[in-house]
Amino acid sequence: MSDSTSSTASTNTSTASTNTSTTAADGSFLQVIAHYHVKPGLGDQVGALLADLTEATRREAKNLAYAFYRSPQDPDRYVILEQYTDAGGLDDHRASEHFQRLGFGTILPMLVSREVTSYVVRTGVDGKPVEAVKA
Repeated sequence: MSDSTSSTASTNTSTASTNTSTTAADGSFLQVIAHYHVKPGLGDQVGALLADLTEATRREAKNLAYAFYRSPQDPDRYVILEQYTDAGGLDDHRASEHFQRLGFGTILPMLVSREVTSYVVRTGVDGKPVEAVKA
């Protein structure tokens, strides 16, 4: 995705998660933002694999949301937005069969680079985020 702000929205290639898990008792959750730069010409293949990964990830017990977006300016760039009840949920995801097979085994070798950042997001009594701390 481009580093500059644009009024053109990314192409949403997935729908919102329907997982009914909840945030931690203190209202916090783990937000993961991953940027994938795909090897030239492999964007469509990675998109199909991300769709499969999304479907499996949304069934994980501690997954709150999982969506990926393709850049409208560069078809070889994706951003993946993930939410888990806690850091253990991300650990479970990374250890899962589907992530080992699709993520590490298939998608990762198709990337030029990737950047993954995690934040613990705390919410107020109204459920709106009040603080995000890099995890």
